[in-house]
Amino acid sequence: MPQSKFSIPAEFRDQLEVAEPLDSRSDEAILVSLSKHKPVTSEKNIWAFWHAGAAAMPQWCQRNIIDWHRICGPSWTIRVLDTVPNSPNHALKYIRPELLPETFVKGTMDGPYVGPHSADFLRGASLYMYGGVFMDAGIILTRSLDRICWPAIADPTTPYNGDPFIQRWHELFVHVWKDKNSYKGMTENPLLSFALKQDFSASVARGFKWEFIVDPLTVFEYITQVVAWQRLCLLEEAGDGFSCVDYAGENIMWFDVLEENWGFETIAGFTGQEAFDVLATRLDADSESEEYKKAYKMAWHFLAQCSMQKITHGKHLTKTPALGLLWDLEGNEGKHDEEGTFAELLRYGTVHFRQTREGIRVVDVERPKETMRKGVLEP
Repeated sequence: MPQSKFSIPAEFRDQLEVAEPLDSRSDEAILVSLSKHKPVTSEKNIWAFWHAGAAAMPQWCQRNIIDWHRICGPSWTIRVLDTVPNSPNHALKYIRPELLPETFVKGTMDGPYVGPHSADFLRGASLYMYGGVFMDAGIILTRSLDRICWPAIADPTTPYNGDPFIQRWHELFVHVWKDKNSYKGMTENPLLSFALKQDFSASVARGFKWEFIVDPLTVFEYITQVVAWQRLCLLEEAGDGFSCVDYAGENIMWFDVLEENWGFETIAGFTGQEAFDVLATRLDADSESEEYKKAYKMAWHFLAQCSMQKITHGKHLTKTPALGLLWDLEGNEGKHDEEGTFAELLRYGTVHFRQTREGIRVVDVERPKETMRKGVLEP
């Protein structure tokens, strides 16, 4: 059995086992490999985006992606697309310009969310053209994609995915960005106007307790790509032989994001400072203190029972800075894996421990009570 720097506590030994990382290269070698152009040869692609390239990412994001290699292994090709002129990984070297909004191609997008919305454009395009998985650079992965979803969704009969739902989703999203340089006013588009009736109540009822300082419409316009997905899930077949609402219920694997993706929040709370403080707790602190107990609970719960953790920035959206913003601050560069803290334990565990559970938590999606018999671009 491989040697482990940290021991798995007795109460978690039925949920975790020691394992070897699937990529033994150094951090530096993995980062160098991310600077090279990699032609697409299969559907086992992990796509990410950082405007200035992988070498310019914050340390904690680099650690995320380095660890993706060690968790998922060499059967997956990981790429970080960028918009650096002449870069071997410039997005337009993989994605045809006609599949993207003009504002992305010409670099005219403005506002505080150019990076996230650029990633959104590339998400649908890369998945439709090549298949695979698109992950935000802020994701800490703790379970291989081969053990999250891939066997259930991979299509062995086609070389590239070309999924009809993804195609329509991307088409709609790009369409609403036509002639726009900003996300503001997206819900004024008739195709997305149903969002005007929405608020945070459904999210709160589900257990999400974000402390927003903006109104719901601002959030929905920020996540326009999600709203576009919502529209598709309401569309009946309207003459093209494809029912989005039926496809969504029968052909999409919906996982329980609160349990699988937001493990920090379910234990530490929904502010970035709470998670920051928990992860910064010293491993040699008083084990009877409330701070230690919370850090112990969160770290081991995450390693044993979560697939990943989405670290958000949420700039200008919440009352207090999100964890991503705190880790970005000068002076906090090494806090994401500081030696002697629960952050170090958590980072180590994601690549050196393996969950024993066979599957992840998925949810059954009920058919919407109200649907629309309209085309994807029909107001």
